[in-house]
Amino acid sequence: IGYRRDLIMKIEESIVEESIEHDHIIENLKQHIKNFQKFLTEDYKKACAKVAKTEKVYAELVAKNSEFLVYVSTLTILNNILFKLDAIRSVLKMYRFYLVFVAPLSWRQQHDETLRGKVQSIQFESGQFATDNDLVETLDIDKMVEAARNELRNPLPARLYFKRPDQMIYLFRTMELQSREYLTQLSKTDAPFRLLQERIKQLKQATKQELDYFQYYIDSINNEISRETYNEAHLQEKFFRILNETFYDSVASPTTLKLKICIEYVYEQVFGKCEEGHQSLQDPMKILEVMYEDYNLRLDSLDFKIVNQARSDFFAQDLRMMQNAFKAEREL
Repeated sequence: IGYRRDLIMKIEESIVEESIEHDHIIENLKQHIKNFQKFLTEDYKKACAKVAKTEKVYAELVAKNSEFLVYVSTLTILNNILFKLDAIRSVLKMYRFYLVFVAPLSWRQQHDETLRGKVQSIQFESGQFATDNDLVETLDIDKMVEAARNELRNPLPARLYFKRPDQMIYLFRTMELQSREYLTQLSKTDAPFRLLQERIKQLKQATKQELDYFQYYIDSINNEISRETYNEAHLQEKFFRILNETFYDSVASPTTLKLKICIEYVYEQVFGKCEEGHQSLQDPMKILEVMYEDYNLRLDSLDFKIVNQARSDFFAQDLRMMQNAFKAEREL
């Protein structure tokens, strides 16, 4: 029973403590609710102030936008007026250029600024009449105004040869009659002209065939020339190779020249003179060979004592010549 009573007392104390805590939490909750309501009130006031300011700014923006639209509309109207004036200026400029262009040449040489300083022999001239489409396509107001300002700064003189519409009508009528006459003549000469074109075409074709025919022979001749040039170069190379190698060795080499000099010297010593007209070394060598064989035969037929005596005399003669040469060398 005591344990149960203690448990009940603890429960009652816990209930009292929880009641106190609950009351404290409720007080805090009420304070938070009060603070939150105060925050909502202040936030609402700020939001209302910002909304009012935004509406004021929006109203000012609408007013400025309306004013801007008025300015844009006015600017568009002014641009359209400028484009219209520029188009009128371009058309009038083209009309003036055309009226001056179709005027007589004598009048143009006095009043047309494009013909000043030119000679009197001008008879024909062509031209193109067009507006300033480049400025219209680019829609550049600044360039348009600058071009108009430059033209108006030094305007062209207001002089025209044709001053009444009937004059231009007469001119166009004359041009129409000339065109009709031209078409009439063209219709009359159409058949001969077509025949002439056909003959020209045939002549060109025949000429082309003839040119192809001659070109074939020209190519053949060029091939022959190329082949002969190659043969010439080949023969020339072979000729110079023979001339610089075999022929040179047998005719003009130092050894051959020394041999020729030696043979001519021997020939001159034997015969007492050197005959002219030897084309090669073969003739004097054959003569010397025949003479040498005959000399050997004659030596063979002589007595041995006579041969020895002649050899001794020859050696003695050579010895005297060598002694004389040695003495002459010492004297020098």
